[in-house]
Amino acid sequence: MRLIFLICFSLMGFVLIACGKQPTIQGSSIAYQKMTFSWNGPELAEEEATFLNYKMEVSFTDPDGENIVVPGYFAADGNAGESGAEKGRVWRAHLLPLKPGKWSYTVSFLEGENMAIAPGNAEGRSLAFDGEQGTFTVSPEDPSQGGFLGKGKLQYIGEHFLQFTNGEYFFKMGANAPEVLLQYKEFDGTDSDRAYNQHIADWEEGDLLWQEDKGKGIIGVINYLKKQGINSHYFLLMNAYGDGQTAFPWVGQDEYYHYDVSKLDQWQLLFDYMMQEGMMVQFVLSEQENQSYFEHKEGGDFANSRKLFYRELAARFGYLNAVTWNIGEENGWQKDEGYGKLITSEQRKLFAAYLKNLLPYEELIVVHNGPSTTDAIFEDLVGDPSYTGISFQGNFQDVTHGYDRILHWRKASAASGHPWVVAYDEPYTSPEFPDLEVWRKNSLWASLMAGAAGTEVYIGKGEDLRIEDYRKYQAYYEVMNHAKNFFTKSEIPFQELSPIVNEKANAWQLAANDEVFVLYLRDGGEGELTLPEGVFEIHWFNPRTGAWSQNDALKQVSGGQITLLGKAPGEIDLDWVLLVKKKKD
Repeated sequence: MRLIFLICFSLMGFVLIACGKQPTIQGSSIAYQKMTFSWNGPELAEEEATFLNYKMEVSFTDPDGENIVVPGYFAADGNAGESGAEKGRVWRAHLLPLKPGKWSYTVSFLEGENMAIAPGNAEGRSLAFDGEQGTFTVSPEDPSQGGFLGKGKLQYIGEHFLQFTNGEYFFKMGANAPEVLLQYKEFDGTDSDRAYNQHIADWEEGDLLWQEDKGKGIIGVINYLKKQGINSHYFLLMNAYGDGQTAFPWVGQDEYYHYDVSKLDQWQLLFDYMMQEGMMVQFVLSEQENQSYFEHKEGGDFANSRKLFYRELAARFGYLNAVTWNIGEENGWQKDEGYGKLITSEQRKLFAAYLKNLLPYEELIVVHNGPSTTDAIFEDLVGDPSYTGISFQGNFQDVTHGYDRILHWRKASAASGHPWVVAYDEPYTSPEFPDLEVWRKNSLWASLMAGAAGTEVYIGKGEDLRIEDYRKYQAYYEVMNHAKNFFTKSEIPFQELSPIVNEKANAWQLAANDEVFVLYLRDGGEGELTLPEGVFEIHWFNPRTGAWSQNDALKQVSGGQITLLGKAPGEIDLDWVLLVKKKKD
């Protein structure tokens, strides 16, 4: 029913009344925080026709007149995460408002064959609340809010680092394992024994729960990681016929048109909690073993079921403050001729473009290479407008992967005019635990000194599927947090630092604006730099402990020439970081 206006009279004169179905609006109505709009439609159930033949979209207009279109989704009774409902009338859309002031909306709700994946100009039968319009007001942001809720939306801005709405840049330190995070027994419809029992003690009174007492283990995981300084987690949203095989948004691994509404509601609760605690989600949408899952089932190069999969995820999770959308893990590495058939470059481009069109914000859309010996899949993607970064896999023992290849893709993307956000997401290791010193040098600091926007830690030999106790990784988290603190708490513009390649130097180098220089002395020794004119202060940072030290013999130097910066204040044969900053007048 389209919007109809009636004129009603009273003793005070007359008022204009909108006689349409108004949505239920939930949320704080504060900028940077999720708002939920729910309408009642026809009674429907979790079945193929519901997800495929109905299409809801909401067009939101912000106070400056800019428009974004948000896909909506079937939400059963509107409380399925608690009730377990499989039927209902509720259709829902989420908005992350980035500006305070008066907003307006127009909602579309159409029915037709395959309407959910039909082009935007496709015609269908108008239903229920189709055409309804309204307005609402958003209050200014609250910077005191925890996690990302006071920062806004993390978006790609055409640079090598992502930026929040409030202007703050993001420096990622993440957990790459376990990739089967969502195989949690307390999610509805998840056949798993995974309980994260070791982290139940990390859950605190008042933290998130669902269905009375579920969620303590996985919420405890998020709490523990936050305390370690980890701000991102990589995991699979779909591993049907892949590793683990029980994390997918459907009621079964062959039911790819039959979404599990209560399970998805519970996933959303977890992801909302991660936003509140300041942890980016990296959604991995396929893996090597099932990269052609949808196309193997249905045929063609871009299956309708994949299109619906992307749409459902964008509708349910596209509002989240900080997301990496990963088209696939080890993409293009052929497992077999079935589900694992390699994805081509053209498919990668099609998939990313389709997903980008569904998402209302400028998101980080990446793909992951594999095996660790090749990154050739990125060649055809340089300059592609849909990919805003890459999820890089290399060998942690090979320093050329940690430094040279990261540097290569950063430079190649910049030269194309479309700079990538490059992250070393999988420094691959086949031993159960990589040597910490080798990993710290060849993976962590090598990638950061090459200009990476962040790093994640991966543990192989099956631990990426088995691990439930994250404390096994604690030594790695500690040195990662030291590195993050160096770049984010030393009052340097880390987003402006660029690698300086000097084959003769005994250190990797970064510089910004001829005023800030960072050296990583891999094997100790004496620092050396060609400095511009001026006086520079020297600060020593221990990447093993996170402590700052001062070499009493040399606290500042004059530039204008090749300058010796002295030796480390202790343990001179180990790795050290030098921060050289131009002294203010």
